[in-house]
Amino acid sequence: MDLKDFVAASLQQIVAGVKQAQAAEDGENINADGAGLPSGKNAFSSGSYGTFTIVEFDVAVSAETSGKGGANLKVFGVGVDGGGEHKSGTANRIAFAIPVRLPDGDNKRAEEIKRRNRVHRAERSVV
Repeated sequence: MDLKDFVAASLQQIVAGVKQAQAAEDGENINADGAGLPSGKNAFSSGSYGTFTIVEFDVAVSAETSGKGGANLKVFGVGVDGGGEHKSGTANRIAFAIPVRLPDGDNKRAEEIKRRNRVHRAERSVV
């Protein structure tokens, strides 16, 4: 499998998996708004832009050249091409990270907490 296809499929499936989890029973708790994120973890809030996670890739790739003069970067050990062509290549590791915006979860609870906090602050300022 080409590296670009592997990365695209991985990221698409992560986002689709989050959406699927959000649609399930109790899914409103998946990436729900209002929860503070611990620092130094693999997720972070970007304010009004939403919650992001860092998807880290560390894959073995092979740089293949074929008799046709083409070159491809393939995820090592995934997929086999046939056709009787002469190919040669070597395996290397490549590591990189991509920030991904997670689908928004339920924000009703966060809005209720914010409303209660405003009421509480207003009551304290009257006293």
